[in-house]
Amino acid sequence: MNIIERNFFRLLRAGVYQQQEDIEPMSAWKWQQEFLLAQRQGLAPLLFDGVQLCNDQFFMRLTDEITSQWLTATTNAELRYQQACKNVAELLAILSQQQLRPILLEPWTTAILYPQPAHRHIPTIRIFFPYQTQGKKADEWAVANGSNATSACKQLLRYQWRGMNVEHRHNIQHLNNKLNNYTLQKLIEDEWLEGGTSHVFIGGQRMETLAPTMALLIALLNIIRTSLSEGLNLRQLVDLGILLRKQGQLVDFVKLQGWIERLRFTRITQHIGLILTGLLGFSPDEVPFMKPEAANADRLIGDLLKEGPHSNARFIRYCPGESLSSVAASITHSLGSVEE
Repeated sequence: MNIIERNFFRLLRAGVYQQQEDIEPMSAWKWQQEFLLAQRQGLAPLLFDGVQLCNDQFFMRLTDEITSQWLTATTNAELRYQQACKNVAELLAILSQQQLRPILLEPWTTAILYPQPAHRHIPTIRIFFPYQTQGKKADEWAVANGSNATSACKQLLRYQWRGMNVEHRHNIQHLNNKLNNYTLQKLIEDEWLEGGTSHVFIGGQRMETLAPTMALLIALLNIIRTSLSEGLNLRQLVDLGILLRKQGQLVDFVKLQGWIERLRFTRITQHIGLILTGLLGFSPDEVPFMKPEAANADRLIGDLLKEGPHSNARFIRYCPGESLSSVAASITHSLGSVEE
């Protein structure tokens, strides 16, 4: 791990988890590369929070030009978030008034846990509709009132509303392996019957969302699915850390561990636990359900900071059933897209 990468994770930990970190001295050129790396990862405002927290250190000497670039990126993110909050609140209010029971999903519900929610980039609004009839009506409203509506499958509708990307989901998450997916849908159904929801406030609007234990499971599944199709996503990993730090006391870790074992994801959650402990500053006690394996976290840097998607082959040994099913699903989708 080079000095830019080491400082990257130190600034990220400082900005997100509000902890002091010792930043190594860097030249103006290296600080510029640090900023560009943060921009590529969609994390520039969060790292700027770390810069400000550690700014009293003797070697923290950013040029005015780099500071100005970072400040501009952060200010722009704040302006986008302010407008997006108003739009999200209005959209959920419209859907709620029609008795459609929209359930707001991540990353919006995770962003509000950050020290500076406006600094967490949020590309998509995801809304879950637990009941088929209400979900169908919500889709009809989206087609009539939104734009560019497309249905990737019967469980998902994508559209744009006031310049925002929105997804209507008719299940919270699905897995490509049929046995795993059946198990997942059954445990979600059982949890739902027990009233597994919570509430958040965004833009002054009270919104229903997932309960902390289910939210943590879905955060894990999002990381797993993305890892198998595109590669590790650092924003998702930081979100997982925020959920643990801010809502860990509300999570039933015994239940969560049971879910992970039923889905046969024990090994890949060990891999995720390694990242949290090795790169994001978590202690093993904070991730007991993951049982992090002993390994050198430096080997994960290429996965986390690489530009663009890469092969999922490295993850097959962690959850072979879901990995191979993901490959098969990808091939089937590609064949279906070929013009005759």
